[in-house]
Amino acid sequence: MTKSIFSTKTLVACMVMMGSLMATSEALAGCRWYDAGCKAREAADKVRRAAEEAARAAQAAADRARAEAEARAAEARRAAEQAAALAAQQAAAARAAAEAAARAALEVARQRAPMQPNEAVNFATARLNQAGSGAVNTMMAASSGITRAANDVNSGFRTAGDALDNELKKLNNVRIPDVAGFVQEATRPAVNQVKSFDAFRNTLNNNFAKLDSNDMGAIWSIMRTVMEQKRPSNEQIADFQATMRDLVGDVSNGCQICPMPGRSGVGISVTIATPTVTGSTGLPIPLGGSVTFRLVQSTYLVNGRPQFVADYAVNAEATTAVRTIPEVSLGVTWINGELATNVLPLPSLSVSVAAGGAPTVYGSFAAGGGVGLTMPESVYMFLDKGERNKLLATLKNPSQGPAYVIDKANQALRDMETMVRNPSYEAGISVGMPGSVARIKADGALVMSVAGVIASF
Repeated sequence: MTKSIFSTKTLVACMVMMGSLMATSEALAGCRWYDAGCKAREAADKVRRAAEEAARAAQAAADRARAEAEARAAEARRAAEQAAALAAQQAAAARAAAEAAARAALEVARQRAPMQPNEAVNFATARLNQAGSGAVNTMMAASSGITRAANDVNSGFRTAGDALDNELKKLNNVRIPDVAGFVQEATRPAVNQVKSFDAFRNTLNNNFAKLDSNDMGAIWSIMRTVMEQKRPSNEQIADFQATMRDLVGDVSNGCQICPMPGRSGVGISVTIATPTVTGSTGLPIPLGGSVTFRLVQSTYLVNGRPQFVADYAVNAEATTAVRTIPEVSLGVTWINGELATNVLPLPSLSVSVAAGGAPTVYGSFAAGGGVGLTMPESVYMFLDKGERNKLLATLKNPSQGPAYVIDKANQALRDMETMVRNPSYEAGISVGMPGSVARIKADGALVMSVAGVIASF
């Protein structure tokens, strides 16, 4: 019989190995059924893992909740900040609007308030500065040759000492145009006609006394705009037309109360008169100056609507009215003929008419008018001292000599006759400021003006 090759030790070793493998397999597969400790540990691990998972889920939920809360808080903060910013903007806008409204209200009140002399003088000074010292000085030099004695207006150039007169007298007393005297005498019939417009002036005076504070505010507002050399707004024009209807009726296509039928204009004017000149003896010289601003509406239609012209005039006048301080007067004026729209300044002569005055609630009232003449250059040459000096120099020039000057004098005489055949008429009333006296130019006073248009529309 063959003997087994396995020994007892070998068998024991194999059995131990198999038992170890089985234990290892059971350990990997879970606790053995009889191992209560293992099962307890396994249950504890499951509880721990479940707790850890629950903790992680709770933390994640808490993180999400916190993130959402922070997001909502940030959104709320942004919304609050935006609302605060919007409220601040609205508050700032409201303050700005209130301040703008207050400024606008103050400006409206200022525009509609009666004009004070110092304010009016500032406007007049600005207009004179823009006209240029050369033109103004020339005009004043021409007018300084005008003197007044009683009711006659005569040219100071006829007095002894005028070099041109003296030289021409040597040439068989050649006739020198006496512009001032000729105009005053030749326009006498026209002046008498203007004097007959009392019914119109009385109507204006009566209607002016009925104007209320709104009407006067509208007048001052639009005249300030004109004096600032701006175009009035549509609202100002509407107010102006309403006031003019109170004064002269609806004149948009014809004037029923105007002195003459046909095309003409009616308007409002502001005149700023400077103090009269004082001579070396301390006595006033009958020479004054003024600046007039005016807005006129046509009594006829242009392209289907009334025409408006804002203009100005720089005036030098021979007058007996003595002024020690600047004076401001408001006028209501009718002008015969079509409205002039020339922008370039044009010289003119006029002879004024004055009538009795009376006090009103707005100041003193005076009635007046005038006869205006557009002055040709040939006439101006003999009224202006500077131009006369040029003629004197020409008189001594052998290449031109007396023949040239005599020809110019004859041309001026012919043009003066033509000039007075085509006068323009003006009539209206003048109202001084409260507490002042309206001093308009006396009968026969001669006025020389340089006028131009600010705007026509």
